[in-house]
Amino acid sequence: MENDLNRLKERIKSKVPHLTNSQKIIANYIVENPARFAVSSIRQLEEELGISKSTIVRLAQALGYEGFYELRNVFLRDLRKELDPISRYKSLLEEKIKEPDFMARLADESVKNIHTTLHVVDRKQLAKAIELIEKARHVATMGLGISAYLADIASYLLNRVSINAKAMSYGGLTFTEQIINLAPSDVVVAFSFPPYSPETIEAAEYAHESNVPVIAITDKLTNPIYAYSEVLLQVPVESSILSNSIVSVILLLYTIVAIVGQDRREQTLHAIESLEHVRKEHRKKSGAEEHR
Repeated sequence: MENDLNRLKERIKSKVPHLTNSQKIIANYIVENPARFAVSSIRQLEEELGISKSTIVRLAQALGYEGFYELRNVFLRDLRKELDPISRYKSLLEEKIKEPDFMARLADESVKNIHTTLHVVDRKQLAKAIELIEKARHVATMGLGISAYLADIASYLLNRVSINAKAMSYGGLTFTEQIINLAPSDVVVAFSFPPYSPETIEAAEYAHESNVPVIAITDKLTNPIYAYSEVLLQVPVESSILSNSIVSVILLLYTIVAIVGQDRREQTLHAIESLEHVRKEHRKKSGAEEHR
């Protein structure tokens, strides 16, 4: 796939002298920004570069593709291949690491991920995410694999600061089918990490088309979910083991919840007091039943 991409880049460069001025703009953009091109929609490119959709399509056809999406998929497949955690794990299995060293190695990776998070998280995007969550009528969280647990944790924490949040389960209904019931006044928080479940990305696309704001939490700007997100929060999940590390994601969630709790102090205190009341009542009932 990498050879295919390199050949395509060379083909684009060779075609540049014969292209129209508008086609040259998109051709140069593709060569200089392959990652952004891979996750951009044709509408986004039209707005960003000031060229028509038909110009983009004609360039794709001049390069031997049926249209824009077939051309973009060449870049997208290559980027996905670079982010395969299974390959990293296979290389780890080939190493001979003593048992005590594993803990130190994983701890170092976690610390590195946390430090990286402090630098890569866009503070403006973070503030926008918090604003969307605080104003939302309902917050729906979603993810598959280990991201499903992150969706549960996010929902749990947000409810503790008086945010009406619920994690969507993937079972009888798909994420997309559940998003049908959401409105633009709601918010979807999507967790998407390697290998980037298509179901989560498709649901984000549907939410975007339905004008439901999407907050994407992912590790790479090259994740296709980027194109459908109103807010994208980037956190590293690098890990030597097969599963992605969630340490930096938990840090981000705790940060969001701490700020929301500060902003909604009265509601949060009321939620905590209500929870304590429910727990006390439950303990009373449990104690009464034990003495029967």
